[in-house]
Amino acid sequence: MVDEDPLAVLTPLTGEHHGSYADRAYEMIRNAILDGSIPPGTRIVEEALARRIEISRAPLRDAVGRLRSEGLLVDESERITRVVSLTPEAVRELHLIRTVLETVACQYAARHLTSEDVEELQGLIDAMRAASDMEDRHSVAEFDFAFHRRLCEASRLPRLVAIWQEQQVLFRLWLNLVGDTLNDQVDHIAEAHQEILDAVVGGDDDAIFTNIVRHVYFVAGAMATERRRWASEQPRVGAPIGDISTVAAHLLSTRSQQ
Repeated sequence: MVDEDPLAVLTPLTGEHHGSYADRAYEMIRNAILDGSIPPGTRIVEEALARRIEISRAPLRDAVGRLRSEGLLVDESERITRVVSLTPEAVRELHLIRTVLETVACQYAARHLTSEDVEELQGLIDAMRAASDMEDRHSVAEFDFAFHRRLCEASRLPRLVAIWQEQQVLFRLWLNLVGDTLNDQVDHIAEAHQEILDAVVGGDDDAIFTNIVRHVYFVAGAMATERRRWASEQPRVGAPIGDISTVAAHLLSTRSQQ
C-alpha cells in the first residue's frame, strides 16, 4: 500500500553527521517544503514528526520555530500548524515588495560598489550563462538568487538585506511551486541580470528601477499560464490578482510621470 503521508519524504536522522539534530531537522524539513515534496497546507504535528525522523521533541521544536519565523510554517490555531499556502494576493504582494526592496538596494549599491563587487557579480552572470547553455535550470536559479543577494549586500544596508532574505524564502517557495513554466525563458535570464548590473555600475537610478521592474514581472509573466491554473485552485480573498504585466506597466508609467 502506498504511503500517502506527505511527510513520508522525511527520513530518520540517524548515523554520524555534522551539525545538531535541530539544525539537521530544520534543513531537511525546509528543503522538502521549498522543493514541494511537502505540499502547501500540510499539517505539521510535532509528536508525529519527531517519531518519523527519530529525534526528541526539543530539537524538533527548535527547528519548527525557525521555520515558523521564516514564514514557511503558520499557526492556523493554537493547536494546528501547517505549511504556508501562498494565496494569489500574497504572491502579488511579494512581487511588489521585491520590486521596492531591490530597487532601493540597487540604487544604494550603485553608490558603494567596488571593483571586487562588480567582478563577483559579473562572475555570477557568466556562470548563469554557462548553466543556461547546459540547460541546468537548477544552477541558473541558484546563481540568480546569489546575484540578487550579493547586490542587496552591496547596498551596505544590513536591515534591508535582512528583510529581503526573509521575503526571498517565500518567493523561492513560489518559484519552486510554479517554476517549470520558466523553462522556455531561461535563456533570457542572464541578459536581464546583465542589464541590471550595467544600470547599477552606471549609477542610473531610473534605469535601475526600470530593469528591476521588468525583471521581476518578466519572471511572473513567464509563468502566466501556470499562475492562472495555480490561482484557480487557491481560496480567493479580497481583490483579484489581475494581469501581472498590467501591474508592471503601471509601475513604469507612474515612474516616468514623476
